[in-house]
Amino acid sequence: MSLHGQLDLFTGATADRPAPPPPVGRRVVKAPLEPGQVRYAGFGGTRDCDDCWQAQAAASRSGTPVPLRHRAAHSRETTGGKAYLCEPHKLDRQSTDTEVAV
Repeated sequence: MSLHGQLDLFTGATADRPAPPPPVGRRVVKAPLEPGQVRYAGFGGTRDCDDCWQAQAAASRSGTPVPLRHRAAHSRETTGGKAYLCEPHKLDRQSTDTEVAV
């Protein structure tokens, strides 16, 4: 029970306990990326690949055969945001990126 500067209803005394310490964060803070740098990390969630989704939407609009959509296995983080990619699209983008060690 944490009472900070409040009256204890049972005894009538003021309770001046120090505030509890803030919870300790368990995640490691990653270093910010500089413009042009890219960070790849494994992704174990259940999202579709962003590039596959865009290719599928473009094919659907143009009336061409629609390619399959793959599950994302990696995340690609830049100063502009984060994208989730399947293995083939990660390899395509990795060939032109300046990667930063995670």
